[in-house]
Amino acid sequence: MVKFYDFLKQKIHPVTKILIINNLLNLTGWAFINPIFAIYVIQNINGSSIRTVGLCYFTYWVVKGSLQLFVSNYLDRVEGEADDYFTLLLGQFLEVLIPLALMLSKTVAELYFIFFVYGIADALYVPPWNAIFTRYINPKRVSFEWTLNSTGFNFGSAMAILIGSSLALILGFPLIFIFVAVAQAISLCVLLTIKKYFLHKKKSVPEYYFPFKV
Repeated sequence: MVKFYDFLKQKIHPVTKILIINNLLNLTGWAFINPIFAIYVIQNINGSSIRTVGLCYFTYWVVKGSLQLFVSNYLDRVEGEADDYFTLLLGQFLEVLIPLALMLSKTVAELYFIFFVYGIADALYVPPWNAIFTRYINPKRVSFEWTLNSTGFNFGSAMAILIGSSLALILGFPLIFIFVAVAQAISLCVLLTIKKYFLHKKKSVPEYYFPFKV
């Protein structure tokens, strides 16, 4: 049995910290616009309807759900962690472009294409994020660190939804899309700070990374 004081002393690996911050920025950024996206579409896209919004998200989920199976299978077969890391970077880079593209979109067809690319972006982002987070997680704090990631997203999203809806009402939607893009750009920069951890050959964390034992 691990004493509670000893549990609190357990450190979070730097990679895990950065991934939590990255995910917080990524998901919180999207929370600025997602709850009010349907209103934006109806008001700004010619020929759109509620069905248009539904088809956008249908496209996103089908593309992401299908492609991420192939991405994860490929990442598992390739030796080394560099492939995971650079796939994560590519997905995050695409996430920077999506809100800017949405801000500039004018037609329903453009929306569908953007959400198709959005699905590709998350299919590239989610599998390597999960794999890297799992590899570097503290084995004595598995539940806590996963929950810390979830809690950060929950509170961050709550604030983003409140701020995003208020600012959209006062300043308009373009500023909100810029906020989302900035959050994604910062998230990308955060990932660049942990590049040194992913250049070793095997998909395993060296023992010296873990000062704790299971």
